Amino acid sequence: MPVFQNEQELYDVLGRFFERVAETEESKELIASTELGPGYDAFVQYIFHKPEAKITWTAENGALKIVCGETDLRPELVFEQTADVGHKFWLGKLDLQQALARQQIKVQGPLVNALKVLPQLDAIYPAYRDYLQEIGRDDLLR
Repeated sequence: MPVFQNEQELYDVLGRFFERVAETEESKELIASTELGPGYDAFVQYIFHKPEAKITWTAENGALKIVCGETDLRPELVFEQTADVGHKFWLGKLDLQQALARQQIKVQGPLVNALKVLPQLDAIYPAYRDYLQEIGRDDLLR
């Protein structure tokens, strides 16, 4: 049985979590220090399958903005995976390099940019677990 039953549930959980992450000082510093390549207007887009969903991270007025659903934004980096794989990743139960090697996560764009933020992810994993508990979704911690 999939972790998320439909697109809206995925947005309600992962999308809202990403919005919280966007407000952290680390995210603000990351935005300030990151330059998008020519022709791009978004940092990253997560494409999920089972259920089908998209979440895009862009900048607006110097802050990170999360866009759930279809968008015309052009992301510099795209991660494609099932929603279950994405959930495991944010729980810290899936190593990015292994997931890439096994093609559980497919990447389009400069992977070196993704690898730059790996050290910062260690602080985000516990925040996702805490967020799930806070919103009463302990069922997703298993």
